[in-house]
Amino acid sequence: MLQLRVPFALVLSATAGALLVAACSSSTNNTGISGDAGPGVTPPSGDAEPSDGNTPVVDLLPGCAKDPGASPPTFDPSAADDPIGGAEKFTLAMALAGFPSGTGKLTAAIDTEKSVIRCELSETAAPITVANFVGLARGTRPYKTKNKWQVGRFYDGLVWHRVIPNFVIQGGDPDGIGTGGPGYDLVKENQLDEPLGTLAMAASKAPSGSQFYIVVGKGPGPDYNVFGNCTTEAAIAIAAVPRDGDDHPTTEVHMIKVAIGRCP
Repeated sequence: MLQLRVPFALVLSATAGALLVAACSSSTNNTGISGDAGPGVTPPSGDAEPSDGNTPVVDLLPGCAKDPGASPPTFDPSAADDPIGGAEKFTLAMALAGFPSGTGKLTAAIDTEKSVIRCELSETAAPITVANFVGLARGTRPYKTKNKWQVGRFYDGLVWHRVIPNFVIQGGDPDGIGTGGPGYDLVKENQLDEPLGTLAMAASKAPSGSQFYIVVGKGPGPDYNVFGNCTTEAAIAIAAVPRDGDDHPTTEVHMIKVAIGRCP
């Protein structure tokens, strides 16, 4: 197996039928993701932001209903446990607070140095996971940093911390090494086949609260929360960047911004 010396690692089998399986020992040498840390504060803001006069506005979701900006929830930032009461209590309506009502496919656009990855989110197949992802992306889902709960655009600026050609690219760790998260885990929702372009949550003992991957080749077995499907051109390019022995890119590739919209 390819392995990484971090706790709560996601193990990658090097066999043709590779599975992503959780491990929990800091003495193992496993590849993977999960954990309980958080990024710095990024104020909630919309996706149709004005230009500063020098930087051109990039429309990540042309033709879609845009996010005008989140309406942050009321919560106790000093709560000992998840102030929402658990992942299953956070609904899509809460995640979309401040977003205009309407129809269309719920879509995420992940801007990177290798172009935009566009993902259609599966509201029906994974409502809890989709609500969580949208809430973290928009700034409506509280997450924990050290001893405080806060809201912000969780994913903006994070790195793709693991890239494996013909398998997956992984991101969503605020620590950038595969051990961080938002201070809570998700619940299992589905265990589906994962063809090229699958968007799914990584897991150790439980699905990670923030770390996810996109399949760029032969995916793992049906063992993870699948919550969408993505375009793969940019993702495959990210998987092809030079990497070290632990599959970390030697030059960082970022989620510059994650935009949410409803698209025809």
